[in-house]
Amino acid sequence: MTVTEANRTALERQLEPLVTREMSGIAAIDTAVAHETAPDYVVMFQDAKNGKQANVEQMATLIRMLGRTPDERGGLRRTFAKTQASIASRLSTTKTLQTMRVAEIELITLYAESVARVDGLTKRALRKALGRALVQSHLLTAHIAKRTGSAAEAQLLPAPINDYFAGADPRACMRCHLDRSGRSGALERTDPHPYTYLCAACHDEVLAEFPPDLASQVDRWPREVREAKVLQHGLGRVSRLNAVGRVLHPLAGLEPEFPVPAAERAVIVPAMTPTPGPAAAERPGVLTIDRGEGLEGEYTDQLFAAGQVWKTW
Repeated sequence: MTVTEANRTALERQLEPLVTREMSGIAAIDTAVAHETAPDYVVMFQDAKNGKQANVEQMATLIRMLGRTPDERGGLRRTFAKTQASIASRLSTTKTLQTMRVAEIELITLYAESVARVDGLTKRALRKALGRALVQSHLLTAHIAKRTGSAAEAQLLPAPINDYFAGADPRACMRCHLDRSGRSGALERTDPHPYTYLCAACHDEVLAEFPPDLASQVDRWPREVREAKVLQHGLGRVSRLNAVGRVLHPLAGLEPEFPVPAAERAVIVPAMTPTPGPAAAERPGVLTIDRGEGLEGEYTDQLFAAGQVWKTW
């Protein structure tokens, strides 16, 4: 086995247990969603599943770049995770959150160990996955601390518990998955279904995201129109990614992450590899064609005529 082949095998062995655990986590979340009755927590669990799917896609891509085929079945760990989640979700939502956090802490440990052993594109991909796991772990800890009232759990958070929850009861905003305070007040829709909830802080942040032409009209809109537009924008993918990077990252003790606008991303192109050509002192080649007689010669003339070559190729 060559050195390069050995390195590929070692990297694949590092990534396989991470993929297996993420797939197990996805299966466990699916089981928890099936037993969860609170709509806000269902949305929170679905977003956690989306983050895990993104991690699996990144690592599967790295494995395919090695010329391997990733195993995305999850194995026995997947079955065990589903059983564990099923038992926890039947007991209470708090037990489900605690079970999910145990799995996230295991992932954080594995991701941290793997990041220290790799570099380049692989390091960037694993650091991104590690960041998602850290954010998810702190989000789960915040909900566990609020639901249990445990001071020990609250001390595990980088910020005071009041920065995560403003009300007396634990709720999960469908944009940031917390319940933060703000000037504009929370938005809650119970009729018609589906149920929708946006915390007061997200209400303020969504208004700040409106483009200038809409922001200048907000005060003239009827209350129902204003709330509908805020909910529509706040539950969109772009606004929810802003909440992850600008809200959940700092509340997890990480640096804020600002998404690159599409207009700027479009002009960021990779460095072009120069096309190989003749060396400076190299003489250009000369093509000589031996022309036959009669029809053979006419055929050769037509075949290699400049106009015919351009037309055909």
